[in-house]
Amino acid sequence: MSEFTVGDWIEIQGVKTKSHQKYNGKLGCIHAKAFTSKEGQAWDVRINDPITPAIVVFESEMQLIDWNVDKRPKAPNDTADASIISPAHYTGFSNGAEVIDLTEHLNFNRGCAVKYLCRAGRKDNERQDLLKALYYIKREIARMEVAS
Repeated sequence: MSEFTVGDWIEIQGVKTKSHQKYNGKLGCIHAKAFTSKEGQAWDVRINDPITPAIVVFESEMQLIDWNVDKRPKAPNDTADASIISPAHYTGFSNGAEVIDLTEHLNFNRGCAVKYLCRAGRKDNERQDLLKALYYIKREIARMEVAS
């Protein structure tokens, strides 16, 4: 069984294909299974870079950074309070999605902006949540300007 699943965050390491070597050291999120060959399982990975939509990477070229779901074995009494896992201010959207379903596929600034926009008016101070979202949007714009 593979240590990787869709939604896992990885760092690309040791890519041998010349056209993909420039991605060594980049972070990405596994989007889908690509194919299995004699080299092993290959995955479609979305690089944390707006210019590169996705590349195919073999498991041997990836290091797990963070996983989509908690893959650790659970102790019998290891239960988490629903208010921690699915707080009301992040749930209840018409399609059943939770904010984490969106934000885990974004970079930090964009994820935080979405989080605060989604919870505005559902928890504490609506104006403050909108200002927090604006703060993270401005940080993301500044990060993009420095990167270009």
